[in-house]
Amino acid sequence: MPEGRRRFIRNIFAGTAGVALGGLTINAASSDAFRRMLCSNVKNGEPVFPFLKYVTSCNFGDYIPKDQGGKFIQMTVLGSEDDEKIVSAIRNGTLAKVYGDPLEWQRYEGSELEKSVWLNRFYFLPSFARMYYLTGDRTYLDDMMRFIRQWIEDNPRLPDSHRTTFNWRDMQVAWRSIHYSWCYYLGEKGLTGEEKGLIKDTLKEHAHILLTGFGQAKLNEFNHQSHGGLAMLYLGVLFPELEDAAELRRKAMIILNHHLANAFYPDGGNVEQMFGYYPFQAHLFRDAFLLCCANGIEPPENSIPMLHKMALYLAAVVRPDGTVPQVNDSYEMPVRPILDSMNEILGVLAVDSGRPEALFDDTQVASMRISHGGGWYLLANPASVIGAHAHAGRLGFELWHRGLPLIIDSGCCNYDEPELVTWYRTTRAHNTVVIDGRTEAATSSSALWVPRRETPNRITGWNPGGEAPSIVMASPPEEVTNGSVSWRRKITIVRGCFAVISDRFDTEGEHNYEILLHFPPSEVTADQNGKSLQVKTGILTGIQAVVPAGNGVFVTGKGLVSIRGRSVEAPVASLNLRARGKITSHLLIMPSPDMESTPAVKTTTRKGITRVTVRNSTGTRTRIILSDDGVMTV
Repeated sequence: MPEGRRRFIRNIFAGTAGVALGGLTINAASSDAFRRMLCSNVKNGEPVFPFLKYVTSCNFGDYIPKDQGGKFIQMTVLGSEDDEKIVSAIRNGTLAKVYGDPLEWQRYEGSELEKSVWLNRFYFLPSFARMYYLTGDRTYLDDMMRFIRQWIEDNPRLPDSHRTTFNWRDMQVAWRSIHYSWCYYLGEKGLTGEEKGLIKDTLKEHAHILLTGFGQAKLNEFNHQSHGGLAMLYLGVLFPELEDAAELRRKAMIILNHHLANAFYPDGGNVEQMFGYYPFQAHLFRDAFLLCCANGIEPPENSIPMLHKMALYLAAVVRPDGTVPQVNDSYEMPVRPILDSMNEILGVLAVDSGRPEALFDDTQVASMRISHGGGWYLLANPASVIGAHAHAGRLGFELWHRGLPLIIDSGCCNYDEPELVTWYRTTRAHNTVVIDGRTEAATSSSALWVPRRETPNRITGWNPGGEAPSIVMASPPEEVTNGSVSWRRKITIVRGCFAVISDRFDTEGEHNYEILLHFPPSEVTADQNGKSLQVKTGILTGIQAVVPAGNGVFVTGKGLVSIRGRSVEAPVASLNLRARGKITSHLLIMPSPDMESTPAVKTTTRKGITRVTVRNSTGTRTRIILSDDGVMTV
């Protein structure tokens, strides 16, 4: 473990009255009271299932967010996380249409692996159990048990199954163990003795696989192993009659403690650089804490301070629509359900979705919310890591106004889809700059998984206050795609009225620059001279290029953006420049206050200083001075 991370883990939590983390305070007394309340439910040696209180208010998929691939397939096949709708769709034959009748568990292993994974992890099965728990209707349990019986019959465990049989490997076993546990406890009152015995017998086999797989694997920092750890904890705590229950609990703690210390940066961001992974990673350690406390077991080390870090991170990056940014391999996961349950544990009412601003220096992510001018949301992600699940969006950003997306990242698609490597992971799918046509070789190739590489791309400035709050990012000339160009990007929100994207390129030679902008599905048109754009989404927005000597022309085209797991055609614009030596380009992003006409822009340049006057349809004028470093004065 790096020494800095060791120090963080050693020193993160001390005292009893309250601990300040990230500018907010854990109410230690409330947190302790919550823990005591859980512990008071401990029965005489009988396991306690601590999640029942959430069953009445949350759909299962909201309380336990799926992993990325699972979410994509869930929405493709069933189109919903509502348990009643899920059950109805399955009863109406949706699964049979996709997977055959009877179900062919291995049908897609050689073609669309994520579809196979989704089915065999039984993401949908607890929906039947929850509907029984809410209604008392035994038919839900009948349907649930038919799936379980069929899977057991069709997928016998062999001596070497954890190595040779895909359905008995890795996260398939982990997720299925968790889901079977929920099915057992939600259906406990209605299940027969024979049915309970059947579930426990298959969980015994799952326990053996977990111990011979995850339990013996070298510790790492990736989410598969942490899921294995949680699954072992589920079985070891909730089914103490299992022969290996004590060993399951011991191994689970080793894994979970390791991941709390190593799978997150000290500021709370995850090392896989995945916004979409964050809700289901947070649920792992929330569930581990609840399981342990409710059953009189000491929870993983530093659970409370790390859960608080996670809550702060989620609250900071969440977009105005309540979802995480779909940057890198990310689906727009909802934040509210997981954040609500974590706040209850922490006793922190102040940790809410929509923190004003935050800089995560270790993770290299920053966000801002500016309330005036209709409200702005800005997320900056310089791509300090590229490869694995991290895309090539160097110095990338998302920009929202009035609760609506204006400039967005393309997102990601189902891992089985060819568009993943032909579009979403490529350099051109992001709000970045292409220099001399150079793109990230690894992620702009046909390879599905490529090694991670650390980059020198960094957030170098963060000023959340005043009339012109800003974020600065830099990509030095040694970055492999820069071609000896030093690139600095400053994003400024001016008086809540408009945004300025300032890109400074510093080099000796002559280069071509393509400044890329990606929009949600909308109408984007360039003027006759190619110097400005008009963007019609739910907001009418003008984009004006301010570049030296009239250089630069906008070119519009089409790309893809992921919306609720489906790839949709969306416009892309590129400001194309060719220049020698140092040059700075400014893009003025100007939403219309009346939604009818875009603001008018007048510019004058003298001795490298550009004066800009922006006048909107209401007559309001804003004057700014631009330099090579971006907005100087307002």
